[in-house]
Amino acid sequence: MGKTVLTFGEIMMRLSPKDHLRIEQATEFDVRYGGAEANTALSLAYQGDKAAYVSVVPANRLGECALRSLKAYDVDTTRVVRQGDRLGSYVFEVGASQRGNGCVYDRKYSAINMAKRDVFDWDEILKGIDVFYFSGVTPAVSDEMAAACKDALAACRAKGITTVCDVNYRGKMWSPEKSQATMRELLPLVDICIANDEDAPAGLGMTCVSGSLAHGIEERDTYVEMARQICAEYGCKKVASVVRNISCVERSIWMGMLYDAESGEHWFSPAHDVHVLEGVAAGDAFNAGLVHALINDFDPQAAVNYAIAASILKLTIKGDSNLVTADEIAAVASAADGGTRVAR
Repeated sequence: MGKTVLTFGEIMMRLSPKDHLRIEQATEFDVRYGGAEANTALSLAYQGDKAAYVSVVPANRLGECALRSLKAYDVDTTRVVRQGDRLGSYVFEVGASQRGNGCVYDRKYSAINMAKRDVFDWDEILKGIDVFYFSGVTPAVSDEMAAACKDALAACRAKGITTVCDVNYRGKMWSPEKSQATMRELLPLVDICIANDEDAPAGLGMTCVSGSLAHGIEERDTYVEMARQICAEYGCKKVASVVRNISCVERSIWMGMLYDAESGEHWFSPAHDVHVLEGVAAGDAFNAGLVHALINDFDPQAAVNYAIAASILKLTIKGDSNLVTADEIAAVASAADGGTRVAR
């Protein structure tokens, strides 16, 4: 029947100026819905996995639109708590060349930001779940949601449910000091940790990774050391990373890394030179690809190759949702010519 993955986090309305306009120039916005954990659930469902989502969403039309964006792709939203008054939102401004992408949050006082930890009955929510996934965005929403993450992880540990955390540091949501203190409490309950450029230095306080976006691939061995230290300090079983060189908004080179604590081995994917259409949610796509590979028993090399293929495909798609199938991802992961031939 396959394993069921539950993701936990905030879904928001995403507003984007059209045609690469700046926010100040916009007279209309493109409307979509997304959030780190919602994106991961949708991507898993699109790959054919059983995905469920838990959050707090207002019981109004905007909340229903947000959930419908997931239900349309067979994500199970029956565990979502419906309460509160507002759906959080963010404005995403697509950059160009040396002008980076921009993001402005409007998520304070959202339904999940105002919710208490006890709105979640984890014993009930976790029934039938094999893998629990969240990112560092969720505990950054509020102290109550940080406590809810710890409650969920403790319940998972008691039930033998595999836990996955993307550190996913967001400087606009909390300070490095707050992130590091919180992650010190959560990561000992995490089986698989995902940490990228900024996550290790800012989110975890680690000094072995520079956080460079320009020279990540040249410094890839430092990511192996980061993974080793995370496993040694927190007891995680595996660590994965996206390793990248970003030269401008439209041009990047991406590769993936997977480390296994038991064997001490690590694996790098091939490097992919990518023309980027929109650089958002590619980390969520990597995570969904990795979880898909692991729950479907890919060997480690195949798993990291598949995960990075999922990630780079997302860079070619507008919006938060990685609308690519497992077959499409596998074709890019394995194709010598990059999977660019016309499928006919």
